[in-house]
Amino acid sequence: MTCSSEVRSAGSRIRSVVSGLAAAAGLLLCLALAGCAPEPPEQGAPTVSTEEPPPAPGTAAPSAPEGDEPTTDDGTAPGNPEDEGMPEGEDAGDGAGSGEDGETDPDADSDLNATDDWREPEDPTAEGPTAAPVLPEVEGRIGDGVALPTEVVVSITSVTTTTLTAETPGEYTGPAVIVEVQIANESDVPQPVGSAVVALTAEGGEVGVPTWASPNDPLLGDVPAGGTAGGTYVFMMDPADERPVTVRVNYSAGEPVATFTGTTP
Repeated sequence: MTCSSEVRSAGSRIRSVVSGLAAAAGLLLCLALAGCAPEPPEQGAPTVSTEEPPPAPGTAAPSAPEGDEPTTDDGTAPGNPEDEGMPEGEDAGDGAGSGEDGETDPDADSDLNATDDWREPEDPTAEGPTAAPVLPEVEGRIGDGVALPTEVVVSITSVTTTTLTAETPGEYTGPAVIVEVQIANESDVPQPVGSAVVALTAEGGEVGVPTWASPNDPLLGDVPAGGTAGGTYVFMMDPADERPVTVRVNYSAGEPVATFTGTTP
């Protein structure tokens, strides 16, 4: 009996020690948690967070409700380009090209390009020129001088025939007509002859083919007042001998034409 009582007494003491240790551990845990807890908010109205939680991945951000746009101190929306740089009392519809109601005035842009040089044609139905004007011609015989209204005298001083031999690429071998032209300037100003054109045609409309083969030596530069200048022109034509021909000389572009008729030797 005594042994059993001692065992029970020892068990009671062990349970008491275990209970005490458990209570001490619980107290230490409470103290630790109390030290990590945040300070309580000040007394007053409870604070509410206005920050919205971030949207879930894969979803669009919610748009702000109407009427809740952010404003500045003067009540206008920040960053509005329509309100920047505009003086008070004026709106964007009062600019150039706008009417009283803010609509674009179609006549405003046309006035910017308007000129005072335009004049209504006397005959709106008249057609413009469709071809170059016909130059006046003065006729003469080969060997004679032809006086033009520009105080320039054109002469055909020589018409001969020859047989050309091709020497360079582009040249041909065959009979040809050689025409020598002289320009006498009887005016008081220099006369340009660099654009002179000389053409030869035979009876029946056959055209002599111009060639640069020797002795071709065309007119160049200007003929001074009171001076003369000469040029040589070569035309391929088969046959070339004893052919009635007409030679036209336009000593300068836009000037009268001297026309000569005769027969090749």
